Amino acid sequence: MSRDSYRTVRTPDGLDLAGTLTEPDGRARRAVLLVQGASVTREEGGFFTRLAAGLAEAGIASLRIDLPGHGESEGRQEDLTLSALLNVIRASIEHLSGAVPGVRTSLAAASFSGGVAAYYAAKRPDDVERLILFNPLIDYRGRFVDEKPEWSPEGYLDAEGAADLKQQGYLGHGPGFRLGRALLNEAFWFEARENLPHIAAPTLVVHGSADTFVPVESSQAADRDLVCEHRLLQLDGAQHGFAVHDDPEYADPRTRAWQQQVIGEVREWLR
Repeated sequence: MSRDSYRTVRTPDGLDLAGTLTEPDGRARRAVLLVQGASVTREEGGFFTRLAAGLAEAGIASLRIDLPGHGESEGRQEDLTLSALLNVIRASIEHLSGAVPGVRTSLAAASFSGGVAAYYAAKRPDDVERLILFNPLIDYRGRFVDEKPEWSPEGYLDAEGAADLKQQGYLGHGPGFRLGRALLNEAFWFEARENLPHIAAPTLVVHGSADTFVPVESSQAADRDLVCEHRLLQLDGAQHGFAVHDDPEYADPRTRAWQQQVIGEVREWLR
């Protein structure tokens, strides 16, 4: 059994973020921050909801938050930057430590937030007891610049892309995610991958072999780069989010089976 409570996390720059703290019935033995990917809410389509409940059954408390410009949180997506996300993680870990005192915190992040979480763990080792990365995006320039037809190989926007960015204040990325000018500039310089060897926290990476959003080869390379205690769990046939293709509601039995396997693996990794 578990109990949920609504939480408000204040970022260093003054935004109020909506969160849910899930606690076990008894005293928590561990605590973990769950950081969503882009263009979803803190429930991650229901996966984080089920993950939080499963962790509570093992005596592990968790906090999940809506990123700025997502769900019930304040802010605009186009104002979100990778550096701002680092501060979101910092503020959320501090909130979690106050809500569940006396235990060390771990960090779990999905997709867009994965590379930033890895960077955070490398830079703030005392904050992160253990690290879990779900189909993590690590190469931000590759995903947001190099793979986009409006950017030249030299890293310059074409005339149409530049006009869209000027007019809208953002460029669209996938369903419902807005990339602002500041984040696009950061993507050229934010080096998540080169910081992987500096991570001290034992790290679990989970990735589906059929992921068409973030290729599994990215996590296979990360597995080679990590020097801490680490493990790559590869789910054969799974799409992004550990789902079958075109299952946005995570309703397919195969999706549910993959996600239950991941929940079990995360529980063991944290314990």
